[in-house]
Amino acid sequence: MTARPVTTGVVLVAGAVTLGLPALLTAIWVADSEHDFQDVVAMVAITAISAVIGAGAALLLGRRLVPSMRTPASSPARAARDALRAGRATDPAVDAAARREADRRLGQGWYVWFCLVLAAVQALLAVAASRWSSRLIAMAAVLLWSGAAWWHRRRIREARRYLGAAANRPETPTGADGDPSTPVGGGVTGPAG
Repeated sequence: MTARPVTTGVVLVAGAVTLGLPALLTAIWVADSEHDFQDVVAMVAITAISAVIGAGAALLLGRRLVPSMRTPASSPARAARDALRAGRATDPAVDAAARREADRRLGQGWYVWFCLVLAAVQALLAVAASRWSSRLIAMAAVLLWSGAAWWHRRRIREARRYLGAAANRPETPTGADGDPSTPVGGGVTGPAG
């Protein structure tokens, strides 16, 4: 197996984990009580060790795992998602797959409400929390659940738009062989003989 080049996304995620995790954990720990400089440095070092190991694993394994986990560009599922995003499909097989995906998305409308309820619960926890670190974590959860609700809502709008556009699309008359380029009479232009 050949090694794939490290993508910019993998490097950014590894960097964010390496720098962000120790900083966040140390900030939460320091904010709850007073600590001297040596305690803070020790906390950064302890949390940085696990972050560096995680970033190294992301860089090494990300080259192999992430591309193999992605859906191939020619897969029917990917083509259906692209058709839903674009609002139309020219291939009848892709159109059928996109309609199935749109129907599936419309059946998952409750996800939006579920995410909004969880965001509201986290907002209540943020207001009721006595420590600022608990408020910070609750507000981060509010943002995450709100983002998930927005994402699901966008997917449902794409599905409704696609199904609405598909319902308004005129049917193309086809010939006897099913090809739109064949005249409706089956392509016979003169007497057989």
